[in-house]
Amino acid sequence: MFTATIEIKGTKEILEAYCSALEPEQNFETERANYKLKKAKGKLIIEVSAKDATAFRAVSSSISGLLAIVDRTISVVNTAK
Repeated sequence: MFTATIEIKGTKEILEAYCSALEPEQNFETERANYKLKKAKGKLIIEVSAKDATAFRAVSSSISGLLAIVDRTISVVNTAK
């Protein structure tokens, strides 16, 4: 079993943006891999688990891609201010 915990710290608005991007995808869990989101004070915790390395890489890549999109969007919005 492969597992990882990703912790994102930030303001409520930023954490909501990340959570909104990740929530729909977590419903597509498979027999081989999934992830769960947990909200805590001032942070978002993503718990990833997979039965094999290939599935772990696929889920991790999906999460990383979504996080990168949110990060770039936040940067664009902040630059426009």
